[in-house]
Amino acid sequence: MDASTTHYENAHFLRELAERLPSISLQQHKPEQVQLLQRLADEELEQARYDEWVREKVAAARADKRPGMTTEQLRSMLHQRYEALRNAV
Repeated sequence: MDASTTHYENAHFLRELAERLPSISLQQHKPEQVQLLQRLADEELEQARYDEWVREKVAAARADKRPGMTTEQLRSMLHQRYEALRNAV
């Protein structure tokens, strides 16, 4: 079970709890409690979406078959770009 699955399960549980809270606790139920549970569920869903987005980005980076660059090649390219921008000013 990955983290995003857990977040989705938590969100589902929190939403169900928020919906059932009025019938579970008739005397002590407060609307703020339902709002809090809904907000927590929203945060769990957002975290699950973020986790999926990160996983997609990592998978895409790993699947990228373009040739890599050495650190020296990258430094050289960035230095050339820096010089071009500095000379343009």
